[in-house]
Amino acid sequence: MMKKVLIFILLFSSYNLYAKRLIEGYGNFKSVPNTSFKTPKKVKAVFDVYTSNEDDEEVNSGINTVARFINMHIDAGVKKKNIKAALVLHGKAGKDILNNKAYNKRYISDNPNAELLKKLHDAGVQIIVCGQTVEFRDYKRDEILDFIDVSLSAITALISLQSQGYQLITFN
Repeated sequence: MMKKVLIFILLFSSYNLYAKRLIEGYGNFKSVPNTSFKTPKKVKAVFDVYTSNEDDEEVNSGINTVARFINMHIDAGVKKKNIKAALVLHGKAGKDILNNKAYNKRYISDNPNAELLKKLHDAGVQIIVCGQTVEFRDYKRDEILDFIDVSLSAITALISLQSQGYQLITFN
């Protein structure tokens, strides 16, 4: 009996090691088997991120939440084509869209978010930075990661995406 219990514990504890992920290295989550609230087959969310970490060498947890959202839904059986995500960055999170050269010039380290943002972009996430943040912080266009869109404002991007059916998520 003890042997069966030990095998069960080992199998259960290693379950998350085999969880399906689209964004490798980011967006940790726990699989939740047998949910009573059914996971929708299609999800569409816009993440409004306006804070950043005090430590300039840490990944922004708000950006990492987008990876978690994608990874946990993939693991729950939602097809990649049915997961739509957008990320709107503004305010203090504006610095997180700088390329390594510009980030290093200001914060004496490479941008810890650059790799994650690229992985999100490659997975189909639309990433938008507030043009007001860019202008007020005096960021040059060549200092911004080249796959990031610049909007007139975060408000403009959020209104537009919500009118397209994206549900607003704020974890700041």
